[in-house]
Amino acid sequence: MLKMGGDLARQIKADMILLVAESGLSRTALKKLNDICQVLVVTRNSRFLQGVEELGIRRLQFDFDVDDVSNFERVRQGIILGMEGGYIQKGNRLVCLVNLLQRRGIDTMVAVDTSQGFDGFDPESVAALSGDLPIEVVKAVLDIAVHIGQEGREGDSVGTLFVLGDSDKVLENSRVMTYDPFRGYSEREKNICNPDNKEGVKEVAQMDGAFIIQEDGVILSGCRYITADVRGLTLPKGLGARHVAAAAVTKHSKAIAVAVSESTGAVRAFKRGAIVLRRDSHRRRVR
Repeated sequence: MLKMGGDLARQIKADMILLVAESGLSRTALKKLNDICQVLVVTRNSRFLQGVEELGIRRLQFDFDVDDVSNFERVRQGIILGMEGGYIQKGNRLVCLVNLLQRRGIDTMVAVDTSQGFDGFDPESVAALSGDLPIEVVKAVLDIAVHIGQEGREGDSVGTLFVLGDSDKVLENSRVMTYDPFRGYSEREKNICNPDNKEGVKEVAQMDGAFIIQEDGVILSGCRYITADVRGLTLPKGLGARHVAAAAVTKHSKAIAVAVSESTGAVRAFKRGAIVLRRDSHRRRVR
């Protein structure tokens, strides 16, 4: 499969070979492949091919899960991670090698032209939104927000609000509405980057209030009411209280906020009191 990937890369004059895998591949084999075309490895396994950068191979490691809505979602997420890391540009031609069926090695090859299918994704806007915040945490928040906007919770539409960063200031500009559903849990059990917490976050999102998240992804509190001053805000007509709260809290702090619309599922990110990014989640109809 690696030989076929190299042959295809030559044939289509690929800009990069993207390899999404966890195990079963040697450095020697990838070095030969990298001599044909630049290789980017995207993996969740922190030990897999660690240190291959010294061989000229690029590598990205991430520690959050991908909810596979299709067999090729891992390929798409790998491309997005490469874009956010600055390794892949829109318009690049890629040969993607991935293990979809087996646990080790690779079993699938697909050619991708990134000028198509990524119109709604702008890695530069994600980087601008993140600022000094870890981009992997910001992306984890955006990913789960889009998922909530698309799927809701057990067929019901759900809207919610995430506020990330400048936690002390945000806590000063908010108060607990009822009880704190995250109180007493360990940091891993309430880190938004932990894939095991996705369903729990979706469950809490059905309740009123915002999630307050510190810079490392740990959810400090849920079901919180934003009390920041709303005077002087300018927002598009039709946006409700959740979006007003997102604009207000980011205007009076260095935090960013991500709001999910309950009516449309659209995700809007706020910074310094203004909308700086929007993603449409294409909400699915549930019978």
